[in-house]
Formats: sequence, C-alpha cells, structure tokens
Amino acid sequence: MASEQGRPSTNPDPDETRRRLTSEVAEVETAIELVASGPASSVTLSGLKFGEELARHFHAEAQSRGLRLEPIPWPEDAGCDLIVRRIDE
Repeated sequence: MASEQGRPSTNPDPDETRRRLTSEVAEVETAIELVASGPASSVTLSGLKFGEELARHFHAEAQSRGLRLEPIPWPEDAGCDLIVRRIDE
C-alpha cells in the first residue's frame, strides 16, 4: 500500500504478520526436531523476522532436548538468523 507521497506504508499487514509468524514457528519446530532426532548436528535458519523472539520462546524446549538456539541479529533490526545446534557441539 502506498502513502500519499508514493512511499510504501510502514504499517504492517496483520494477516501477513500472522502468516509469517506461523511459518517461522513451523520452521523452528522442524529444525529442533531434525537436530534433536539426530540426522543433523546443526541447522541454520536464515532471514527470520521473529528469530530472536522465537529463540526465547523455544529456549526451554530446546535445552530440555540437549539443544542450543543461537540468534544472530542482522543490523538495523532487519531480521535474524537462528542456529539450532546440539549442546555437545
């Protein structure tokens, strides 16, 4: 959506935010399961909008499964990469 000056609107679309968050939750859950079950020793998810918040949300679950979540924030709050790895690595 464009503003009167022709610039994109800075108001987030709630439906798009909900879809993005749902998708990122599923990605983190899948990465945790993949590393916890053994096929991979680590997984890096790149370009997450909610990566830091998801790392906090899933911290206890990951730790109970022997995993560590390591968010790597991008400059200017543009996103985040998230590494899921075994604690023993």
